[in-house]
This record gives sequence, C-alpha cells and structure tokens, in this order.
Amino acid sequence: MPTANRQSETSASQGTEPQIRIVGARTHNLKNTSVQIPRQKLVTITGRSGSGKSSLAIDTLFAEGQRQYIESLSIYSRQFFSQLPRANVDRIEGLQPTLALAQHRSHANRRSTVGTITEIYDFLRLLMARVGTVHCYGCGAPIQQQTPQQIRDRILELPERSKVMILSPLAIDKVGVHQDALKQVRKEGLVRVRVDGQIYDIDQVPVIDGKQKHTIEAIADRIIVREGIEGRLLEAIENANRISSDGQVICCWLPPDTSDWQEKLYSTRYACPQCDIHYSEVQPRTFSFNNPLGACQSCLGLGSFVQFPAAGVIDRTKSVSDGAVIAWARMTKSASKKWLNALVPALSLVNADLDTPLSALSTEQFQTLFDNRDKAAPGLTQLLERELATTPSEDRQLELESLKSDCVCSACDGSRVSQQARSVFVADHHIGQLLNFSILELNQFIGQLIFTGLDDEISEPLIAEIKHRLNFLASVGVGYLTLARSGPTLSGGEQQRVRLASSIGSGVTSVCFVLDEPSTGLHASDTDRLIGTLRTLQTTGNSVVVVEHDDAIIRASDHVIEMGPAAGQGGGQVVVAGTPDEICQSAESITGQYLSGSKNVHRPQPRPVEHSADFTIASETISIRGAAGNNLQNVDVDIPLNRLCVVSGVSGSGKSTLITQTLVPAIKDHFELTAPAPAAFDSIEGLEHIDHLVVVNQKPIGRTPRACVATFCGLLDEFRTLFAATKTAKRLGFGKSRFTFNTKAGWCPACQGLGHRKIDMTFMPDVFVQCDVCSGRRFNLQTLQVKFGGRSLAEVLDLAVDEALVAFDGFSRIRSVLKTLSEVGLGYLKLGQSATTLSGGEAQRIKLARELAVSDTEIRKKLFVLDEPTVGLHSADIALLVKVLDRLVQEGHSLIVIEHNLDVIRCADWVIDLGPGGGSAGGQVIAACPPNRLSEFADSVTGKFL
Repeated sequence: MPTANRQSETSASQGTEPQIRIVGARTHNLKNTSVQIPRQKLVTITGRSGSGKSSLAIDTLFAEGQRQYIESLSIYSRQFFSQLPRANVDRIEGLQPTLALAQHRSHANRRSTVGTITEIYDFLRLLMARVGTVHCYGCGAPIQQQTPQQIRDRILELPERSKVMILSPLAIDKVGVHQDALKQVRKEGLVRVRVDGQIYDIDQVPVIDGKQKHTIEAIADRIIVREGIEGRLLEAIENANRISSDGQVICCWLPPDTSDWQEKLYSTRYACPQCDIHYSEVQPRTFSFNNPLGACQSCLGLGSFVQFPAAGVIDRTKSVSDGAVIAWARMTKSASKKWLNALVPALSLVNADLDTPLSALSTEQFQTLFDNRDKAAPGLTQLLERELATTPSEDRQLELESLKSDCVCSACDGSRVSQQARSVFVADHHIGQLLNFSILELNQFIGQLIFTGLDDEISEPLIAEIKHRLNFLASVGVGYLTLARSGPTLSGGEQQRVRLASSIGSGVTSVCFVLDEPSTGLHASDTDRLIGTLRTLQTTGNSVVVVEHDDAIIRASDHVIEMGPAAGQGGGQVVVAGTPDEICQSAESITGQYLSGSKNVHRPQPRPVEHSADFTIASETISIRGAAGNNLQNVDVDIPLNRLCVVSGVSGSGKSTLITQTLVPAIKDHFELTAPAPAAFDSIEGLEHIDHLVVVNQKPIGRTPRACVATFCGLLDEFRTLFAATKTAKRLGFGKSRFTFNTKAGWCPACQGLGHRKIDMTFMPDVFVQCDVCSGRRFNLQTLQVKFGGRSLAEVLDLAVDEALVAFDGFSRIRSVLKTLSEVGLGYLKLGQSATTLSGGEAQRIKLARELAVSDTEIRKKLFVLDEPTVGLHSADIALLVKVLDRLVQEGHSLIVIEHNLDVIRCADWVIDLGPGGGSAGGQVIAACPPNRLSEFADSVTGKFL
C-alpha cells in the first residue's frame, strides 16, 4: 500500500469525524486500494485520465451503496431495478445511502423534458388546474365553473329589493317548434316560460314557427332580494341547473328604481354558452402531454413531427422539371421520371404542370402540392415517404432520412398539450407559454404572481416549491434552459446539473452524493455557483464525493484524493490524500503542481492573425453572415483559417448553434455530403479555402462491445495482414478473413467473439462471466495457434497502446497510429478495449489521433471542428492535447474548438466569444480577437476570467 494510504488510515483512526472506509478495492485497474473518505464533507477525487477515479467513485462506492439498498428490498421488488455489477471490494464501512449523478448522457426518450426531470412541471400542472382561468378557445371569453352556492352568493350581492328571475335554458337559438322543451316545463311543475325574450304562462305560449331559430327558457322562480330568501334562492338555482342539459343558469334582475332588466349567465360546468363549446373538468392531468386527456391530438404530446421540411426538399425558384425537388436531383433519368409522373396528379389539383415555376403558386396551392394526402393525388411528402419505405438501397434510405428534420406541430405550436390545456391561463399565459420561458424568466414571472382570497391560499405552497426548484437550477448555471427543452438534447453536463437541482429540491439528507465531473460544459463564471450548490448539499447533512479536474472545485474542497500515479495499469493507487493545501505541497502530486503553478499548460509560439484596430480580420477566413438559428441574433463573424480558433462563451450562449448546427452542415452541403439542414443563415463565404472537414465530437466510436480501439483506428486490419503472412497461417490455410472475432471463421463458438457471457439473474444484477471456452480471448483455438512475435492476436489486442508501440516499432503504419494515440494521452488504453467502455473525452481523442495518423498528401487543408475536447482531461492531459492541436496548425490545417477551459482559450490564436448571457440573453458576438485582448471587452465574461 502506498505511503499516502497508510497515513490516511492512521489519521482517520485517530480522528473523531465519521468516515467512509473502503478496504481492498480491485474494480478495473484499482490495485487493492484502501482509502478513507470523510462523511458530510465536500470531497474531490482527481488524477490523470484513466487513473481509476470513476472506478473508485462510481464502480465501487456507488455500486456498493446501490447493492446495499436494493438488497434491503424484497426479492420481488429487486427484479425491477437495473443494477450495476457488484463492486470488487473487500468491504466498505460507514457508507450512507448513495445517489450517483453520472456524466454520461442518459437515453431519455423525447417525452422527457427539463420540466419533467425536475418535477417542476408537475407543480405547474397543479397550479394551472387549481387557480387557472378557463377561456373559450372559440371567442376567448372567460369560463368559470361555479357551484349553486357560489351562484347564490353572487346574486345576494345585488341591491336589496331587486327583482330577480332564475331561468333554465332549454334551447338556445335552435330551429324547431320545441314541443319537448315545453312538455318538460309542464312536467317540472313550472308555470312560466320565456320564448325569444318574451314571458308567457305555459298554457298561453303562441304557436312557434318551426322554420325559425328560437330560444326557450324555463322560469324556475321569481324572487325579490331581501333577508331570508337564501334557501328559496338556492332551491331555484338547483332546479334550474337540474332542468338545463348544459348545467347553465340565467339570472335576470331589475334593480330598484330602474326599468332596465339585466342578466348574467352562470354555469356549473366548463362550457361556453356563446360558442356551445364544452370542456371536461380541469384537472392536473388536463395539462399532461403524457396523458391522452392532455396531449395534443395531432402530435400526441411530442410537440413536433419528424418529417420532410419544405425548405429542405424543394427549391421554389424552379419548376419541377428543372429540378425543384432537391431530393430527386441525383436520381437516374428513369427513376426521376417515375416519381415526377407520380407528382403530376397533385400538380393538376393546383392548376400547374411540370414546367410551372413553383414560385407562381399561392401559399395554399403550394401546401396542397407539398402535403396532399389524397391517394389519387399524393403530395410530395407522401411520395418521399413512399420512396423511403420501398427503396432497396441503404444509401438512398440514409440520404432520405438525412433530409428529415423535426418540424414544430402547427396544431399546438410545439407546446405538446391539448387545445383545452392551452385555454387555461394564469396571468394571461397558458402552460405551453410558461414552459418556453427560460428558467430565469419563469422564476421572475412566478415571483410576480398575485392572487387573492382562496386562490392565494391554494397557490402559496405551489409557488414556493416551484421557485425553490427554479432557484437551484439557476444556481447550477442552467438558467438559460427552458422547461420544454427535451431531455435527449441536453449535454451530459446539463443533464447532470438538472438532476442535481432535482435532488437538492427534494430535500434529502444523510445521503452520499457521487458526482462525475459536474463542471462538464460549464463556463468558469458558473463554477462558483456550482460550488455553492455542492456546499448546500453538504451543509444539509449529506456527503458529497465529486470526480473532478476543475481547479476551482478542487481548491474549494474539504478533502482531496488523488489517484494515479499514471493511467491504466500505471494507476489505481492513492497518490496523496488531504486538504487542497496539502495537495499543493506534495511533491508526488501532479495535480498539486498545476494548482500551485509550478507546472502549467504552455502556450505554443503565438501565430498572429492579421487585423485592424477594431479586430476585423483581413486574412484568409470563413465568413458567416446573418446566422439566426435558435438564439443567434443575426450573427456576422469571420473565422481565421490556418489557426487555432476557439469559440467560447457562457453555457447556452449559442456556440454549438453557430458551429455544429450552422457551419458544419453548410460545409457538408458544400462538399455534397449527407447532412441535416443547417440552421438559418444568410451566407457563408470562404469554404473554397478548405479541402476536407473533420468533425471530432464525443459520440461513441462504436455502439456494440465488438467495436474497440483497434477496429476504429484500423489497427486490426494491419494485424490481420501480419498474422495471415506468417508461416503457420499459410501452412494451415488461414487467410486474412480468419483473424477477426466478428466472423464464424475466427470467433469463439461459445461466446461468438464477445469474450464473455451475460447471465440473467432476474432480481439480482446481470452477471457477466468470462467465457469458459476461450477464457475471454474471443478467438477459437485454431486461430490462437497462429502467433506473430511470440504473441497470438488475442495477446496483441490485450496490449496497452504504449506496450504495442514498443512491440511494433518496426512497422511504420502501425507505429504511426500508436504514436499519435500515445501523444494524445491514451497510451494506457488496451487495443482491444470495448468502445462502449470509453468516456466521451477518450472517444474524441481517439478520433483525433486517427486523423493525425492519416498520411494523405492530396488533402492538405483540413478543417477540424472539436466540441469540448477537454472533457474528462486532467491539466497534464490538456497540455498534451494543446501540443497535438498546435501540431495540426503547423501542418497547415485549421481548427475550430468549442471550449470553456481557460488553458485552451489562452493557447488559442483567435477567440470568438459569444454572449453576454445564455438563452435569449446570448446569441451575440461579444469579441473576436487574440486571447490577450479579450479582457478589453467589458461584456466578455470569458475575458474577466482570463
């Protein structure tokens, strides 16, 4: 055990503070690690990437806490839980119930929103149901549901001695002789009726013209307002309500000393007497888009349709014969003729033909041509859907799928809820409008609500709970989000902070929270607020364990545990544990060296960007004009090429919208690559200056356990060639196709090349056991007989990158890939490590390394677009990354990096800072200049932290 471990245990045993004691942890690369974690403190676990931080925090600490909780439940209940594999640890003492907020993106479906995740939506639904005002969606008039007692009380407020008639509507403006209505009046024992405004005794009603519309109302009673009439008045109202089929009661009154009768319609149900529109009783489920009663009937509560957008598939400046249908532009003549002829019936409906310019069609005609659903004359949308369903070509299917996009439901305008739900208002806003406020805007709106009487008593606890949760969301730096934001569209960091706010809002105590890099995607300006939120958790009696690299969070911690000393097999040990000051003073701590400033991320030799006094770029650039996607406010920006350009700004300021949703799709379209339609912009110039686009994001390099580092980087193909060329392979007749675990020829027949088998344990966690036939090596025995350099292919794939670099030093193509993997800090990864076990940061660096290793003399001017490549990286790893990025620029390539990390921003040649805030408060270019000039811009939040 390292010295730090022994010292930590000794101090823990001597102290009186409660501790969580982990003994003999061996999960993944942990080396029989033992450590003490102070309870009810803010504890940070840090270290180099791959050093074993998550193995200790998530796969050991949280997994054991989860196991202890689930095993306290009945066997029947356990089968409904998805459980982590049991932690490989001797014992954990003093462990509280655990909650984990992992960094990876959850696979929430499209119905999950920020509002539902935080449960704020449930409180809003209750608020709308209890104090909302129902309006008729036909005429807009308020509709109130009143009990007979409430109606009586309103009538008793009339001046004393007022003459009052209580009437029950039987027929309102309807054609007929209405004999049934008159019979009902007689049956009820009433003696008077009002017909078209005139009062008659029931036996003296004139003949009614059956060809005209009439209004028939029974007079339940005539009363003079004075003391003692309460019982009689209530009885009259109840009788009128019972007789009326719509629960309506009319009160006509004549105030004393006047001759003008007045009247008012009351309803004991939700119904509009003017429009004859009836509503069901307003309940919380009325506002739920996950309930058939509350969901929009058109989009079924999704708020949008995935369909072919008109702008993406039709060029309205042309005729159909001249190529107006963009989706058919690359077809063969015969295929094109088939689909053009199929569109002719729809063209005929709008009095057009194949040669008619579509710009000549009216809006209604164009909509008919585009979306007509008549089988005899299908519109363009129907034809494209038909082609997508029937084409045998996978490439064509992918091309058509790429043309589809989310289109907002026109029926509910994206609010997801039904027409009735959109007709209930609080302070002139329906629930769909409230959900589209940013969290900061909604918090301000809710705080300004004023109710009176009973509504005030009902709304007070609801408003308090809503504000409580909104305040926490704002405190963790996601105030720019809306409650309507779909869960799958959130970044990993946003999801974690939203769930963190939900946990705080629930008010749990005496729990151990385990968080995996909560600062992911968070601007430096929001880190202090995040620390305040973590402190709130800790001071309410919880233990907070954070896996983190952020300097500010490490410095703010009560206790720091550094894992290492290296990554992979070189890690898995506690290097040092103590307060942040003790970490800084430790010579063994690489984290302490960066915290103390003895080491830092060096900026490469600066490359000047030509600009005038106002920073207008005069060199070779890509110029974007009028970018208006999402919250971008007609942004004009110039991006210098052959430089490292960083796009910075607070969370939600529009960085991803500008680069990944506007520029990247536009470049792909320029190169005629399949891509979704870009966000709105006027023009993009300068694309002729680049030869190739490389997008390096955090998406997995593979979605199945069969994908691994070697397969993604092309190393497996190189190894297969080497093994197939050996004497043993030739003697056995094995070709290159034999040396893969993805075909029957080479894989182990028992596990089919996976190396393990999953055992379903019903109410216990699924158990993954090593294949007892191949012992986890994936290949069959015949394939494993062939060796190269004394190693079988399974043994080669079990090598770490740095080990393989030594073993295959003489093979230039293999060495090139391995060298770049090592240069980006991934020397600890095993070549056969499954793609599903890699973090987002590891996946991004693997993609970058693969591009670096490609030797392509024809493509000299590449544009690399990277989205937060520092996710999951220690400062030492960021230093390696910066060197790699600098190398790319030196080779003549251009880089655009979306980033919050201040070290990377400092090392940039040019910074485009968006803001000043997030959401609707962002979407503007605050500064475009070298990093050393950023602080000159008063509105630049990034500049202040630099």
